[in-house]
Amino acid sequence: MTLPRVEHEIPGPYQLDALLKGRAPQRAWHRARLDLVAQLLPPMRDAISVDVAAGSGILTWAFRSSPMVSVDMRLDACQAIRGHSPGARVVVAELGRLPFLPGTFPQVYFLETLEHFPPDEGGRILDEMRRVSPPGARCLITTPNYRSHWIILEWLLDAFRLTPPMANGQHVCRYDAATLARTVEAAGWQIERCGSFNLLAPVVGMFSREIGARCVDVEARWAGHAGALLYVVCRAR
Repeated sequence: MTLPRVEHEIPGPYQLDALLKGRAPQRAWHRARLDLVAQLLPPMRDAISVDVAAGSGILTWAFRSSPMVSVDMRLDACQAIRGHSPGARVVVAELGRLPFLPGTFPQVYFLETLEHFPPDEGGRILDEMRRVSPPGARCLITTPNYRSHWIILEWLLDAFRLTPPMANGQHVCRYDAATLARTVEAAGWQIERCGSFNLLAPVVGMFSREIGARCVDVEARWAGHAGALLYVVCRAR
């Protein structure tokens, strides 16, 4: 299982740097992801969770009081996690062959990663995530919504080179609500809740973190499929 070449050119600390030191829209965008996690599926304090394709580990950084394993295919990303959280549990591994026993994790995160793999590989990763989760385990998945204004945002980001290349670079598979649901369910996950966010939340979040977080909550409840990012909360069968 391989990442697109451009992925290996992204610095290990990229996501955390974008959250803390990026342009105002970048900071608000990444905060919205953490707000969604806090509202829909906050990490547990009495059981260990796994963040699959953790990147620079912003979940580990943000939810320090909750035990979590961060898994990524890139060594420099895992080194970045150890850099900001020296005691973090970090594993370098193929996402389709996770080095854990079946039923290990009651909670799983797979955030803005599914789009980085062709459909068959993405399905295998979701199936592997289910293998390491006991029946009833819960999982939060997010991915860009290609039936939203995300298409315009992606084009602008690539045109002005504001981020590492996305279209046909990082992003090799385009999901909408229907294709995401089919992919998740085919891998043995039962959808409990789905929707979208980052419709207006990143704009509002540039001016007020608190109101931005409230906006994420409203969008997750009421935005339907209009937001730039889709989310699914699902349970392992």
